[in-house]
Amino acid sequence: MEEFFERAQALEQQMRDAQGDLERSLVTGRSADGTVTVLATGMGKLHTVRVDPVVFEQRDAPALQEAIAQAVRAAAANAGRLAEQKMGPVEITLH
Repeated sequence: MEEFFERAQALEQQMRDAQGDLERSLVTGRSADGTVTVLATGMGKLHTVRVDPVVFEQRDAPALQEAIAQAVRAAAANAGRLAEQKMGPVEITLH
């Protein structure tokens, strides 16, 4: 029984370590047209949104909205892949 608890504690520590790594890691997501780049942590916390100034010259709000959504989805997918590498299957939601 003691061995079981030692293994459980070791697994718990591994998960905490992996979570810490994910919190310190940054992933990138880009829109298909490259005008928007999003940085997020491996845990899905939104860090930075960068928009190419050329977007403002075009004055196309729907295109900008779509580019932002694409970049956020790409960052979430990349965070999910990183988390899966570190912790196994998980679901990441950007917030």
